[in-house]
Amino acid sequence: MARSKKRFTYTHKILIAIALLLMLVFVVPFIVWYFVPTRPISIVVIDKTTGADFREHRSFFWLMHHWKYTKPDSQNFYNDTEDFYGFFPQDSSYSDPSQLRLSNANLLYITDTYGVYTYPLGYEKFEKMLSDKYLPIQLKYGGLTSVELDSIEAFKRSGGMSIAEFNTLQDPQSRDTITQQRIGSIFGVRYAGALGKYYDDLKTAPRWMKENYRQSSGEPWSYSGRGIIITVERAIGDSKPGLIVLESSDLLLSPVVLRNSDHDLLKKTEDKVPYFYFFEYLTVDSSAKVIAQFEMQCTRSGKEKVLSAGLSLIFPAVVMSDSTARNLYFAGDFADNNVEMLLTRYWNVEYLLGKLFSFYFVSDQTRFFWKFYLPLMKEVLGQSYNRTEVEKHHYQRK
Repeated sequence: MARSKKRFTYTHKILIAIALLLMLVFVVPFIVWYFVPTRPISIVVIDKTTGADFREHRSFFWLMHHWKYTKPDSQNFYNDTEDFYGFFPQDSSYSDPSQLRLSNANLLYITDTYGVYTYPLGYEKFEKMLSDKYLPIQLKYGGLTSVELDSIEAFKRSGGMSIAEFNTLQDPQSRDTITQQRIGSIFGVRYAGALGKYYDDLKTAPRWMKENYRQSSGEPWSYSGRGIIITVERAIGDSKPGLIVLESSDLLLSPVVLRNSDHDLLKKTEDKVPYFYFFEYLTVDSSAKVIAQFEMQCTRSGKEKVLSAGLSLIFPAVVMSDSTARNLYFAGDFADNNVEMLLTRYWNVEYLLGKLFSFYFVSDQTRFFWKFYLPLMKEVLGQSYNRTEVEKHHYQRK
């Protein structure tokens, strides 16, 4: 009887310990988050390619909400479905260039400018007849206009912090030489004429790519399995391939990784984080600085394909226009991540999940978000907020 009672007491203590541990891990962080002070800062997000799930900018809003960055005037959190400039899928409306007001902003983030496209009525049934031009037939809204660029250039001159990422340099509107030059001057980069994307299954490549491949090679598209497709713009008469297909046999386990540096913005990022999405090749101005690079990890056959096309296996991923770190360009689709919004209210969740994804390999953007994008943006937002506070106190003293 005494032994049974002792066993019951021992079991009861274990259950209490487990309950307390679960509460410590799953309940306390939610409570702590509510007591963390808010950080008012004026942030403008441009997204002209917004889908129904707002994925193109959703993860950035996740970060703002998690770290409690709020609107200076109302102290409310930024809402990912309405607090941005661009295309609004709810009613297919879009912002007018006159609505881009940056005079009071502290941070500008251009997450996507590719745009929204429409086909003429009934055109869908002729989809298989698409030409080798990969752009859809009609641009409804997208790119950066001269009026918008005027505002962004004025914002840069005022000392504001700007971020742009993949496709800002080579979206349809930016193919105009003057527009490309203006965007490039802001961020210290130029589009080098090549972009790529990782595919879980090469069978899912866009129709225009398959048609382009058939026309150039005379062979039907037969690729399947994981791989990378790189499209390269070529001058007329250039014999080098315009479409590079890297199959599974051409790639190592992590086909593209991000290599960091000792720059302050990257001090909490992990080196060699796998990256599984869009990327582009850039040329960098002499005044700019590359602080992170993409590295293509290929077998001998893959290296031969990339190098024979005149491309490098290592190329810029994060570029600062100058030493002030006020203007950053991400050569990948960094903000496009599928994240769970519930976790924004979990205090220090980045520590827990950051540790988890140190031990487990995930073949999507999950690890990239927790191990590279999140710690990078924590430093970026922190620096922007600190500058705002310094400027505010300086103005108040005057």
